[in-house]
Amino acid sequence: MKNTIIRISAALILSFGFATSSQATLITINLPVDNILASGGLCSDSSCTDGQLWEDLGSGALANASDWTQSDSVTIDLGAGTHYFAWNILNVGNLSDGNPAALLAEILWDGNANYSSSAWEVYDVDTGNFLANATEYGFNGDPNIWTTVNGGAAVSGISTNANWIYTANNFANADDSAWIRTSITVVPEPSIVALFGLGLLGLSFARRRKT
Repeated sequence: MKNTIIRISAALILSFGFATSSQATLITINLPVDNILASGGLCSDSSCTDGQLWEDLGSGALANASDWTQSDSVTIDLGAGTHYFAWNILNVGNLSDGNPAALLAEILWDGNANYSSSAWEVYDVDTGNFLANATEYGFNGDPNIWTTVNGGAAVSGISTNANWIYTANNFANADDSAWIRTSITVVPEPSIVALFGLGLLGLSFARRRKT
């Protein structure tokens, strides 16, 4: 009986190994944007100089987001690994201290979250070079110019852990556009079959010790 259990365990491990599930993970991105999301999307590498545009990811509403009082959303499937995202934010209208631009966003997956913050980066779209960490202008719902204009309300459909972010020159209006990027790392759960194989292997070791 002991040898049978060991053979079954070995066969399962050889067949499935310690591999994780091949199923992709659903990634949901929620954001409004002040004033307009010009372009950007899922980057092909960490430089974010190339990749898939938001509209190519099936997110037409996200590509044309302009109503910053409400959130837009897009959901995509991504496999294990580190994935990079980019946004090009433009300010429109009469540039002034009373008309800044900013990005508010969250990326959600498997119970994890990456909220817009100073950990997100401003970069050069032509070279992919890092320029500066994004500058935070207040949490969603905290007293700031965006919630003041919105009647003091937080933007619905997005966490209050997310910050409005842009460049350090926001209120000086020296930057009427900015490219911002961030990344997430997806670690899928081990597959049920692989776990079953490991369980049998553990059982065989336990029986061996008893005998």
